[in-house]
Amino acid sequence: MKLEGRIALGLDEFMLRLGHLKMLLGVLQKTHGNRARIARRLAETLTELVEVRGEDTQNLGAYLTRKKLCAVVHPDGSVTAPHPKARYSHLRVTLDALGRVTGIEGPRDGPLRVWFQDFSLADPRTASKVGAVTADTREISNKSGVSHLVDWASVLEIANKRLGLTATGRALATICGRQEAETEGSTASNPYVIGYESLALSWIMFMADGDVLARLISRLSKITSLGKADAIELVSELCNEMDAEARRGGSSASVTAVRAVRDFQRDLGIHSASRRAGPPSSTAWHRISSRLESLTDLGFLQKTDPSGARRDHDYYYRPTEALIRASASLGEAGSPSDWADNQLSEILAPASSERPSARSCGPELLEAVRLCLGPTGIHIDSFALVAATLALMHGKLLSPAEARERLRDLALGHPDIARLSRGYAGSRAEFASISVAKLDQVGASGFYR
Repeated sequence: MKLEGRIALGLDEFMLRLGHLKMLLGVLQKTHGNRARIARRLAETLTELVEVRGEDTQNLGAYLTRKKLCAVVHPDGSVTAPHPKARYSHLRVTLDALGRVTGIEGPRDGPLRVWFQDFSLADPRTASKVGAVTADTREISNKSGVSHLVDWASVLEIANKRLGLTATGRALATICGRQEAETEGSTASNPYVIGYESLALSWIMFMADGDVLARLISRLSKITSLGKADAIELVSELCNEMDAEARRGGSSASVTAVRAVRDFQRDLGIHSASRRAGPPSSTAWHRISSRLESLTDLGFLQKTDPSGARRDHDYYYRPTEALIRASASLGEAGSPSDWADNQLSEILAPASSERPSARSCGPELLEAVRLCLGPTGIHIDSFALVAATLALMHGKLLSPAEARERLRDLALGHPDIARLSRGYAGSRAEFASISVAKLDQVGASGFYR
């Protein structure tokens, strides 16, 4: 597979849960430009106090116990103290002889409340319980966890250098909003439960980090399980393999791709293919754990052992059927971006999804135009991503590449309705101006020649 120079640098131990990015979208829609203000508002969202209902006690109590965030009372009366900086040291979780939660003793002067972040991660629907960010709204700095989440949005090009939403970021925000509307809030109320927005998030990650992810998925498909030590070794081997590929005589890798691979080596602390700076470091773990946890959120990895027992508090991974299918189709793709554009929708679609018959995705294409249209027209990649996700929500298969092709057909068949224009880079059209009034007259048939 061709190296494209799509390598995300600087991923760290705070950049684990994609749900954090979904919450950050809401902040960036209202606030941009001021890093400290953005980080503080994100921290306020994460630490908003949520009242715990009786039916949530079991899941929350198990989460707090495992994280050592509160005192734990055992059946024999002994008490395990929380860790020194535990944010719920005033709470006491009581366990029965089987280790099940029988109750949580909270404050006597009011209802039991915990951070929204902890309440949501305790939800049994979340794929992984690691990655909670300690957020002190009084002390926000460039080194705080929430500030690192802002950096993550920039790395994935969801946010621009001015810390406003990019066109892709706005598309993702639109998709998350529509996901909430489609499900009446049942999953959107918990940002850590990833639904149909997995297509947009996966596409965004492949556009930013496809060279690494494509090769990582291929390697993960050949293992039965992966732990922390093996993961560190795996990413080191992966980087050296990419370096050898870039150096290979007759390689099709561009200068940009070769430079990106060298930057990746430095990012991991590896100086050359034959010599390391020493044993694999914590830095290498931070780089790979961010990718592994994101793949878990997206459904490519799972945290259950072969017997089916959940290990969602551990850094333990096993490939899913989606990852196996992705690996097989990646072997036939020319590049990571080509694969994401053409194959990703089918990999992530439920088994019940149908391939579109002629003109069957017209309603989704029309709705995507309306959702993405701005004062200067539409950003074509954003339109394609929204249209493909809407189709997925409605049980249809439509790739971003196909959605882009349908827009091209509209411009060719009806130049009075749509006009395409190139952007600042690349050879293909990046923007389109649309006359919605004329498009409404023609209808969805305009997208098909």
